[in-house]
Amino acid sequence: MDTSKLFSFFWSFSVSVTLTLIIVLLTCLYFFNGRKPKAKLPPGPRGLPVLGSLLDLGSNPHQSLHALSKRYGGLMYIKLGTTPAIIASSQEAATAILKTFDSDFSNRPQSGSAAADILLYNRSDISFSPQSQWPFLRKLCIFHLLTPKCLEKWQEFREEEMALLLDSIFKQRANAINVGDFVNVFTCNVIGQMTLRMRLFDENNAEAEHFRELMDDSLRTAGRFRIGDFVPFLERIGLGGSLNEMKSLHKRFDEFMVRKIEEKKRMPLSGEDDGNKDFLQILHQLKSNSAGEGGQLSESNIKAILVDMISAGTDTATRTVEWAMSELIRHPHLINKVRDEVEAVVGVEDKVRESHLPQLKYLEAAVTETLRLHPPTPLMLPHASPDSSRVIMGYFIPPNSHVMVNVWAVARDPNAWEKPLEFNPERFVDNPVHLDGRDFRIIPFGAGRRMCPGYNLGLRMIHFALASFVHAFDWSLPPGQEAQDLDMSEKYEISIHRSVPLNLFATPRLPTHLYNSQQKAGHM
Repeated sequence: MDTSKLFSFFWSFSVSVTLTLIIVLLTCLYFFNGRKPKAKLPPGPRGLPVLGSLLDLGSNPHQSLHALSKRYGGLMYIKLGTTPAIIASSQEAATAILKTFDSDFSNRPQSGSAAADILLYNRSDISFSPQSQWPFLRKLCIFHLLTPKCLEKWQEFREEEMALLLDSIFKQRANAINVGDFVNVFTCNVIGQMTLRMRLFDENNAEAEHFRELMDDSLRTAGRFRIGDFVPFLERIGLGGSLNEMKSLHKRFDEFMVRKIEEKKRMPLSGEDDGNKDFLQILHQLKSNSAGEGGQLSESNIKAILVDMISAGTDTATRTVEWAMSELIRHPHLINKVRDEVEAVVGVEDKVRESHLPQLKYLEAAVTETLRLHPPTPLMLPHASPDSSRVIMGYFIPPNSHVMVNVWAVARDPNAWEKPLEFNPERFVDNPVHLDGRDFRIIPFGAGRRMCPGYNLGLRMIHFALASFVHAFDWSLPPGQEAQDLDMSEKYEISIHRSVPLNLFATPRLPTHLYNSQQKAGHM
């Protein structure tokens, strides 16, 4: 037989067999994939090269993302610069991420926030710390600093600060006051006393004033949009502030903290449960013996935790009280209901005390409704998706994505709320909800493992301040302004601020002697 023909025959046969096997394999794969369709990315906007959808966010990203979710759904994929992000905007999506898959999404991205790297000592705080460290820090702080028993120790200081604040407002009764500024005096001085034994609004203490200014600058800096966080190679243009500016601010803050820590080191340590210790003293003492509790507390941890407590504790409570007053002013019949309840419990011959708060159920409902419509942190800090992919609600979640819950949008989910845009405390009177992360329709303090550990302190200050304000004064807008025309637009920073400050006249309702304070109030 001709060898060339034989070779040709075997070659043709081999090719035919190979092609047949390929066809069979592809057919099997086709039918296999047909029976088990591959999950796809959640829907979302296409975005631009390099920038992604950054230009779609605007000055209020929580609102822009909410608008996009109406088009693309409660679970949305979006590119923020070069960063892939998953946005949850519905109760179902929030529950999946913060409950069903909570353990998978409990880590934080370790990139994408220069403020966390620089101002928080390379993410040594509770909020941004990595999964390997945060359980220890959270446990330590809750057990030693934030239990109900620990918070009770500072009740006297909170009531003293409120007395000073009411006295200050009384003296300004002839003028319209900026409500947010006055509430901020109270929250800053309370947190300052608890953390550093220092009133942060005190014209007689230059050191306190300096520290408060540093904290204000830090909050403003951290709240800026920085292009370098989303498109790293554009860092040099400095949009949102340069890294050198942030490092300079951090250096000044650190110098202050080092001085305070050295002061605490010179104080004798005691193993006793001493109610006179401030948070810094307690943290310094824990640094010496924390190894037995599952980790080791460093000096950087101490500084960063204090930043967490002071920034979150002051701004969150301040803005919530300001929004609550705004809503109540817009609805006079509701502020009257709150006032009637407080007066029925407290009377008109005494001031509101924290012991009165558990009886004020309608006030609690008004605060809950305020936190629903005006959550202090509208976009939760980003979670990191795990190294391996997950499928949620039928969609593929890419590894190492930033996963964010739009708390502001969840609270407006029409599937969860009747008339979601209406301010109506009545919805919580007969059906109170827990704000401890169990009800995923309303999660102003987050939920799951990464929930804010200090929410109890925040709620206590909010309830106390609002009850005291409504009980002690009648509030009215300046002449020419109507309640129904009150500007309720928002300004996005670390927390949601009012775009236009709330200026009101305060008319005293109680006997004059109840406004007198023996101490000098911090200046305004």
